[in-house]
Amino acid sequence: MKRAITTVVSLTLLSFAAPAGGQNPVARVGDVTRLQGQGHNVLLGYGLVAGLDNSGDGYKFLPTMQALASMMGRFGADVQSPDDIGGARNVAIVMVEVVIPEHGAREGDLLDVAVTAVAAKSLEGGRLLPTPLVYHDRDLDGLFGFAQGAIALEGFSRTAGLIRNGARMERDVFINVVATGAELRRGGLGSPWIKAQQTYVTLVLDDAHAGWSMAAAVAHAVDKELSISADVDRVALAMDSKNIVVLLPEHQRGDPASWIRDIEQTPLLMESNEARITVNRNTGTIVITGDTRLSPVVISQRGMTVTVINPLEDGTVPRAPFEQQDFVALDSEQEHLPNVRDLLEALNRLKVPFKDRVAILEEIHRAGKLHAKLLYEG
Repeated sequence: MKRAITTVVSLTLLSFAAPAGGQNPVARVGDVTRLQGQGHNVLLGYGLVAGLDNSGDGYKFLPTMQALASMMGRFGADVQSPDDIGGARNVAIVMVEVVIPEHGAREGDLLDVAVTAVAAKSLEGGRLLPTPLVYHDRDLDGLFGFAQGAIALEGFSRTAGLIRNGARMERDVFINVVATGAELRRGGLGSPWIKAQQTYVTLVLDDAHAGWSMAAAVAHAVDKELSISADVDRVALAMDSKNIVVLLPEHQRGDPASWIRDIEQTPLLMESNEARITVNRNTGTIVITGDTRLSPVVISQRGMTVTVINPLEDGTVPRAPFEQQDFVALDSEQEHLPNVRDLLEALNRLKVPFKDRVAILEEIHRAGKLHAKLLYEG
């Protein structure tokens, strides 16, 4: 009978001197927020790809043949029925996406085009025929641009590709970050402090920093820095754990850019991050923020036993209640309480696979011995 190897990971509890007030170096408000209204927008199209090497969907996919017949009809080719061109294997219908940058786009700008096949086996060698682009929100009508060009396949996929600078904007897309108090109220941000005729900008905390304490800290920092310039008692208000409304003073309405610059450059004394462990299985990464502490616990996983234990009063590590063949102890000179960083460092030394590391973290979390949020991405 094969004998399972038992591995012990022992984390030594020592005193940890936290920074005064639990605060880290100064950052800027713009480092942790974005402006409401500033973000990526998407244009969509539904087009035809030609030039495929018998890998298209036209010969059996009716929507493709109807689109091909319609296009040929616009150029004077009288197609009585899709059956007349039913043998076309070098065409395919595709979905087209163009992302407008977060700062908008002007007429004449060239943007990348993502092309995805609907039913074709491969887009290799294909060329997108001129395709009109519309806004993803149907409430906003009009033509925004055209996309066309040779498709370069992405990675290992044969049914998705990219056209570099394949879209030309035919219409300006401006980003508006200034709103009146009345508009904010209609959007759900209501407070007696917000006046209907005043103008404001809204700062949105990114997800990694969102929280009531951070929202209050941002509002306080902006207040302290800019209330005198605005000649008001209060210039910023945290509406919730993610949104901070900032007044745009009347004397700055003609030059909002300089006021927004001052807001984004406002120094912000960062508080200690919330204890979080973010796992991304697609990329095989584990990101740790804050003080992710562990309590004493024993977890067995695939013939390996992980033990988090407190040292004895004399500083020695107690013997594990089972036979050990491999032992990994952390540097006793590290002056901090046992945490996830220590655990992952030990597992890395033992060359534990990523999948098993995640499973161990999940089991410790279920046992209530992992004092941090466990989040997932991807």
